[in-house]
Amino acid sequence: MQTNAIAARSRARAWPVPPAWTALLLIWVWMPLAALAAPKTDVIVLVNGDRLTGEIKSLEHNRLKFSTDHMGTVYIEWDKVARVQSDQYLLLEREDGLRYYGQLRPSTEDGRLQVDRGDTRTTPENVAMASVVRAVPIEGGEFIDRLDGYVSAGLDIAKANDRRSVDFAGGLSSRTRKREWALDGSMNLTDDDSGETSERYQADFQYRQFRERRDFYLGFGGLSRNTELDLNLRTLVGGGYGRYFVQTNTADWLGGFGLAYSNEHYTGSEKLNSLEAVFYTQFSIFRYDFPETDIGGTLSLLPSLTESGRYRAEGDLHAKYEFVDDLYFELRLWGSFDSEPPTAGATRSDYGLVTSLGYSF
Repeated sequence: MQTNAIAARSRARAWPVPPAWTALLLIWVWMPLAALAAPKTDVIVLVNGDRLTGEIKSLEHNRLKFSTDHMGTVYIEWDKVARVQSDQYLLLEREDGLRYYGQLRPSTEDGRLQVDRGDTRTTPENVAMASVVRAVPIEGGEFIDRLDGYVSAGLDIAKANDRRSVDFAGGLSSRTRKREWALDGSMNLTDDDSGETSERYQADFQYRQFRERRDFYLGFGGLSRNTELDLNLRTLVGGGYGRYFVQTNTADWLGGFGLAYSNEHYTGSEKLNSLEAVFYTQFSIFRYDFPETDIGGTLSLLPSLTESGRYRAEGDLHAKYEFVDDLYFELRLWGSFDSEPPTAGATRSDYGLVTSLGYSF
């Protein structure tokens, strides 16, 4: 918020990778393949009068990603752009959640966008550039061109107790005019001189169907395993409703609620089916100035509706520092808590601190 091929707890030094998690490793080693790009006919005019021709890739966190033939991909601060012209169909999103969809026609006024929806009966809509916090091409290009993703890996070693910890994480996401999906996975394997191996796997899928302004319908699912909590496998699926509370060029904050069905299998216990309420919140704070910094986190609270007095909580807090284009250093703190584990004597909480290097694409 995996199968029987995953052993309950390994005491061997070897760290076998369960077949069900091969997809996570594929995300980690997968890099975007070359694909046919849209014609580079978009025009950017900067406030100092410079003019660039290329292809708009995206706008997010006050940074316009722009692909050119001779300079490669460049990143331009949005408030340094005076005018934009594009034949691509772009989805534009304002701070108040209002969305526009269309091509950008030439503007006669700095700081304004002329959004042509392709309807000959209407005139282009005049939109203030300062109010636009996000933009993405929706139609055209190969499927791979519409994917965003990241991969990261970390290794921690302590000589005193011969402790080793290996971490992998990866994800893919995509956005269309009315919906967005994201798939994230992580894996942590730890052992020490006692010969005991701790395993933690997590895979989450999230789907958002956007409504008017800042609201959206939410669907989600997940698989998780944590031997420290004696959890062999938890399967979670549910849905709900969410809203963006804050949407600016430097920060996002959203929250939501819903219902989820959970199937759990703990060591020494029968499978348990339950219905849970879900409350969650997520935030991200972004700073473009060097070093480029992204601080964010999520918190989920899941009180059980079928087991009186039981509730679970999942939290994640991270800080990313980009030191080279698309390469970053990440510090991440995660935690899990269960007020009443089904297995007597089982650990109620687990947490960890991860340092890793990552690449976003």
